[in-house]
Amino acid sequence: MSDLADRVMVLRDEVLDIVERGDRDQPGADLFDAIVRALAAYGETAPGIDLTLHDAIARRLAWGDTEDVVLSECGAVFDRLATAAERSLRDRAEEMLVLEVAAEVSTQVARIVALAALGRAQRDRAARSREELAQRRLRDALADQRSTLTRMSVPDVED
Repeated sequence: MSDLADRVMVLRDEVLDIVERGDRDQPGADLFDAIVRALAAYGETAPGIDLTLHDAIARRLAWGDTEDVVLSECGAVFDRLATAAERSLRDRAEEMLVLEVAAEVSTQVARIVALAALGRAQRDRAARSREELAQRRLRDALADQRSTLTRMSVPDVED
């Protein structure tokens, strides 16, 4: 892990507000860890999709967190990290690098949330279309039964 990533990792308790919220299941912990991973790998590899972050966000959305909650936590972590980095990092270039990486990770979170919302909207639309088709088939079947019953109940007049 790079020296800068180590120094940012020290800010974890402050950024995640451990004192007020406790150490367990911290909102934004996945985002903060993704920022530290990105800082550690900065310059060594081309940035790509952080699958650990993607899985964590997808899991949260699957367990019922709304897109709004995930994005607001992302914004809160970014704001607290910006304040902590400004206070603790002496070199402004390092501070800007931390903010740049945090912005990139926040953008990844927004992209993950947007894709999840689009996927959910597509599933909802498909379900609504299936329901409308089923309702149409039911109406047609009832109309056929009604016409059959009507034909059966009319007496034959040829006598």
